[in-house]
Amino acid sequence: MKRSSSREDRVMQETGSHAQTPATREIATRRVREAVAALADLGVSALVTGSLARGEYEAGSDIDLLVTSCPPHLKYAIEGIVEDHLHGHRFDVVYQDEIPPWKLRHFRERAVDARDLA
Repeated sequence: MKRSSSREDRVMQETGSHAQTPATREIATRRVREAVAALADLGVSALVTGSLARGEYEAGSDIDLLVTSCPPHLKYAIEGIVEDHLHGHRFDVVYQDEIPPWKLRHFRERAVDARDLA
């Protein structure tokens, strides 16, 4: 597990705080990109949804991922992989195949590729 040694990371580790700052959004964005890339290496496709995708990530926000496809044997190992990369950031993982059809459009319309996060 790779640990960052940036000043912002050390402050978050020492205070347990995810203050509402551009630096915090940058850290969350970097970490979710790493998590999504690690999942992709295993054949898992995931998109970012929620406040981070909308550019509204702030103190108290979680990171939301929509898993659009994955090998069946990895389905519930995904949370552990994401947790390893997010270093304490709260997160939710939603599986596209478990979303009722009437809700799926809402998720897909607002989901973005982690590489496209601002």
